[in-house]
Amino acid sequence: MNDSDRRMLLISGPLQTERLPDGSRRLLRPLKIKVGENEITVPADFVSDFSSLPPLNQILIDTARVDLAGVIHDRLYATGQFTRCESDTIWRRTAQSGESHANLLQAWLGWLLIRLGARFAWNRARKKSRLLRTRK
Repeated sequence: MNDSDRRMLLISGPLQTERLPDGSRRLLRPLKIKVGENEITVPADFVSDFSSLPPLNQILIDTARVDLAGVIHDRLYATGQFTRCESDTIWRRTAQSGESHANLLQAWLGWLLIRLGARFAWNRARKKSRLLRTRK
């Protein structure tokens, strides 16, 4: 993926979820987006915490505007389809796209927070993925 892949196109229609008792969300139908030349699919029943930002940062970033980006990002971290850097960049580009997109400041601030804090989530997902592969 290169820097010219700036456009995000929602292929499958709007995000549809149900809230689970722990506060996370389960997708009710598959979600597909196209980022540049890459198509990303999040299957129905995938569980996401959307964009889990610390409470202080929720003052600066309207979380409702980055929900779609959070679901895509959670899926990319779970699958390892892209590198961590690419996945984080896709979060920013997705956050800046669509009808209810985040503004430029919100998208870049969210991206910076992800770059600084999501390394642990990435490492945990990679470890879980390795464990699942060895059990098969």
